[in-house]
Amino acid sequence: MRRFWWLWVIGGVVVLAVAAVIADVAFRSYAQSEAAAQIEQQLPEAVEGEVSVSIGGGSFLLQLITGEFAEVTLDAPELSVNGVPLAAHAVATGVPTDLTKPVQSIRATASIDQDAVNGIVDIPGDSELVLGDGEVSYEGTISLFGFSLGYQVSGIVAAQGDSVTIEPTTASLTQGAGNLDIDLDQLLGSLADDPIGVCVAQYLPAGAEVESLEITPGRATAVLTADDFVVSEDSLRTLGSC
Repeated sequence: MRRFWWLWVIGGVVVLAVAAVIADVAFRSYAQSEAAAQIEQQLPEAVEGEVSVSIGGGSFLLQLITGEFAEVTLDAPELSVNGVPLAAHAVATGVPTDLTKPVQSIRATASIDQDAVNGIVDIPGDSELVLGDGEVSYEGTISLFGFSLGYQVSGIVAAQGDSVTIEPTTASLTQGAGNLDIDLDQLLGSLADDPIGVCVAQYLPAGAEVESLEITPGRATAVLTADDFVVSEDSLRTLGSC
C-alpha cells in the first residue's frame, strides 16, 4: 500500500480542485444574481425592466480577491425608459468590487423600434419618421397661397455626445403642386435645409454619450459609452439634461 501513497495524494488534489471549481461557480452565480437585483433597485424611476448579469474573466474568487472583475456583461432585452421600450446590452471592463470606485469603461448598445423613435423625436407637423436602410424619411404638408402642398424629406442621422441630428439630403413634393407658378427648387431646398435635432441626454445617465447610431428598416440602434463611471444609486438615478 505504501507504494501507492502518491495515488491518494493525487486523488486528494483532484477532489480539492473540483471543490474549488464548484465553489467558484457557486459564488459567481450568487454574485451575478445579487448584482442584477441591486442594479434593478438602483435604476432611475423612469426606467423599468429586468436585468441579467454575467461576470466574465478567469476565476471569480481570484478576481474577488484582487478587487476587480475583468469583464461584466449586462442584458436587459425589455427595458422601458420614460415609457419608451428598448433592448439594452452593456459590457463593462475593469469593474471594481468596491462600487464607490469608477468602472474603467462601459460600452452599451440600445435598440428601439420605429414606434419608439417617433415617441421621442418631434417632427414638424403631424408627420412620423420612417426608418430605412441607413436613412430616415418623413412626410409633411406646407401651406402656400392657400394651397396645401405635401412633401417628403429624406435624410441621414448623425449622433454625437448627447444629441442626435437628422440632416435632410433630398426633398420632393408628393401632392398639390398642380399648375402653381412657384420656384420648386427653392421651395424644396428650404425644406432640405432644416436639420432636426434631438437631445437624448434625458434618457441617459449623466456622463454617458452616444458614440454612433445605426439605422436599419424599422429599427435604430445606438452605441453608448461611459468612461470612469461610478455605478451607484445616485449615478444611475441621475439622468442628463437638455
